[in-house]
Amino acid sequence: MRHLLIFTLLTLTACGFHLRGSIEIPPYLKTLQLQDASPATRIAPELERALQDEGVTMTDDATQANAVLRLHSESFSRRVQAVDASGKAQEYGLRYAVVFSVLGPDGTAWLSNANVSSVRDLRFDEGEVLGAGGEQEQLQAEMRAEALRGILRQLARVTPVTAEAEMAPAVGGSP
Repeated sequence: MRHLLIFTLLTLTACGFHLRGSIEIPPYLKTLQLQDASPATRIAPELERALQDEGVTMTDDATQANAVLRLHSESFSRRVQAVDASGKAQEYGLRYAVVFSVLGPDGTAWLSNANVSSVRDLRFDEGEVLGAGGEQEQLQAEMRAEALRGILRQLARVTPVTAEAEMAPAVGGSP
């Protein structure tokens, strides 16, 4: 039984399995400059803290950074999904999205205009108008946290050769 447990643990770690919340940021992204969009995004401070928690050194000086994480935009939208017989909204669809890029020290795009998004449903009850605002704020915070994890997952997969691979000619193509 003990051998089975050891074998299982070794197999899981060998295949790259990590517990949720722990994301392995590559060494070439261990010193980053975070460039926020204008106007400033709400996710930027949370993202900076999360990166620091993962062992990334943040710098304001691009010359000291191994790469630049540039936030292009952040958007939140709400649309009506269901109405009652009198045409009043009963349910909304919430969508949160962040667009970002990762640039190498020479300005080469390692990851260009990546998009992470999160979607939630919000039921609306006219009798609880005050609670609906609080619930929407809570859902927005959850959506930002989910998008943040998505950004970290994409950062974990970024490689400096991503840009070279995207620009390489197809096999059998002309030189």
